[in-house]
Amino acid sequence: MMGQPAKSHDVTCPQCGSEVKQTPGVGRVKEFCKPSHGRAWRARMRHAGWL
Repeated sequence: MMGQPAKSHDVTCPQCGSEVKQTPGVGRVKEFCKPSHGRAWRARMRHAGWL
């Protein structure tokens, strides 16, 4: 959303599609529901030639 902090909205995990709740405060936005899903997604994208 324009004009609102990125952490104020929940995102969906690109690996499994579940909602990822954001913790309030400063810091990076959580993109994946668990670290193993992040590793699997990055490995899949590297294999496809996107990363």
